[in-house]
Amino acid sequence: MSCIREFLRRAEADLPVYISDVREAFAREGERPCVLLLRLYDGSERRFDLRLPRFETARERAFGGSFLHAMLYNCLSALGARGVEVCFDPADEELKKIVAALPEVFQVGLARRERSGYGKCLNVNERTLAALCGQGAAFCIAPRDIATLPPAREEAAAALAGAPVFDKLPARAAGRILMGMDVGGTDVKLAASVDGALRVFKEYDWFPAGFDRAEALIEPMLLLTRLMRDGACCHRALGGVPAAFQPAFDKEASDARMRDACEGMEALLGGRLEGFDAIGLCFPDVVVRGRIVGGETPKTQGMRENRALDYETEFAKLAGLCERLRAYVREGGAVLNTNDGPMAAFTSAVEQAAAGAELSRGFFAHTLGTDLGTGWVLPDGSIPEMPLEVYNFIVDLGSFGQRAFDPEDVRSVRNVNTGLCGTLQKCAGQSGVFRLGAKYLPERDPKTYARLFERGLFAREGERLFVPTAPADMRKPCLEFFMREAEDPSSVCAELFRAVGESLGVCWKETQYILRPACEERTLFGRLVKTEACFARICEGARRVAPGLVLRAADGALANTPLMRQLAAHPHYTVAQFGQAVGAIYFGCLGLEDCAGKEV
Repeated sequence: MSCIREFLRRAEADLPVYISDVREAFAREGERPCVLLLRLYDGSERRFDLRLPRFETARERAFGGSFLHAMLYNCLSALGARGVEVCFDPADEELKKIVAALPEVFQVGLARRERSGYGKCLNVNERTLAALCGQGAAFCIAPRDIATLPPAREEAAAALAGAPVFDKLPARAAGRILMGMDVGGTDVKLAASVDGALRVFKEYDWFPAGFDRAEALIEPMLLLTRLMRDGACCHRALGGVPAAFQPAFDKEASDARMRDACEGMEALLGGRLEGFDAIGLCFPDVVVRGRIVGGETPKTQGMRENRALDYETEFAKLAGLCERLRAYVREGGAVLNTNDGPMAAFTSAVEQAAAGAELSRGFFAHTLGTDLGTGWVLPDGSIPEMPLEVYNFIVDLGSFGQRAFDPEDVRSVRNVNTGLCGTLQKCAGQSGVFRLGAKYLPERDPKTYARLFERGLFAREGERLFVPTAPADMRKPCLEFFMREAEDPSSVCAELFRAVGESLGVCWKETQYILRPACEERTLFGRLVKTEACFARICEGARRVAPGLVLRAADGALANTPLMRQLAAHPHYTVAQFGQAVGAIYFGCLGLEDCAGKEV
């Protein structure tokens, strides 16, 4: 049986068909070379040599086309581009038709608001392109005769940046008031240090996908920053937060209680109220030079769907978040923002540097929470200027049965934002766990499946199956349920986490292939690796796909700097919870006066 027939057999049996397996099989059996040539933001070129087999049926042709679409989509989601040339033999009429359709498939000629599916990556690409190259920059997809290409050369790993800086950052926390903010899809976590000691923590639950205006996202972040500043100043000036105001720092505190506490602390402090020396934060979207430029994540879904406003105008308000945060920073202080994925990598780098690790190859990390975040940081602390939307990678070209469900349905393999099938959003992270549970538990463990409904973790509305988010958000409790069940290595739930690990193994193959980072290890942050059992299951699954992959969990063992050691020893908070917020404190230190001039 040819490879493409076997792939279709698996897909129609509702089994995953990993894109890395397809590429490797096509490279062995394919007769038709096809090269994707991307012109990157800096003017350089990146070449991807692919091969396609002959197609005997319309089904095979559609599957081969989906592979080419996915490869181009993944490249654009990670790297972005000023333009793409698709190089092939123009005498191949079948391939010519597939290539000629690419501008329509990717909706090059449509307005941003009209795009869907593959076209969504062009929205991110255009905003990033405008931020880096100016508003006049235009993107295009064009065919090219492969005979005009020079022979392929072996390409080295991505170039590394300057001298390592990570080991110098912890000392910059001394004598300063600093804050780190980790913005997520279900909560915001903040930590503040005062003169080298962690003093203030805050966790705030929210549901940004339901906010229909930018201010609904911005105002809570400004209020939280104000609360943290006031609390930090109380520690410096008064030796602690007065008991009357401490309830405002509880997770359940209302916005009104936090505002009242701020007013009270500010009146008490008077002239002793200071601004932060630096704020570091991470936001779950594409961030370039501190500005949020992506605009196509679930976190802004409510804004995108609000037809009463112009989305581009509204999103621009969110893009300027750092400018709004400067109200809480002293004159000459710094506000530095990046994506949550790079923050994970940065945090890992700082902690490993404190333990004496060799840093010349940079760091690569993922966050496994509401979505899958991806971070790549170079030795000097700089972050490559590219979309790096790896959570949007299409990794599964199969699972045809799960395509029938609406994207909002737990059972669906379709991306909530784009509608595309088989992306990492629905294969890794909590959505992957929920989907796999809904697929396998009814038949293999019906008692556990029934308990999900009994506890209100799964619910039905007509034909739709979902995890409730109102009146109470059940996503965290639902994930915790699966994690507890997975502690039994023979359970069905344990196998769900192994399947998530398989997707991470494919993710590793794709990021190595497309991005070519010098570092090969991956550090994992987030709720899915909070327990040793779940991390072990994920590693077992990853080794099925990528036997040599080394995964590390960002747990207490990662705590090597003074602030992270304080967090690891804290009686109420953990590294898994607040590790990125502490990492963001050190990230903010990149912008301090003794680091002035450093570009991040």
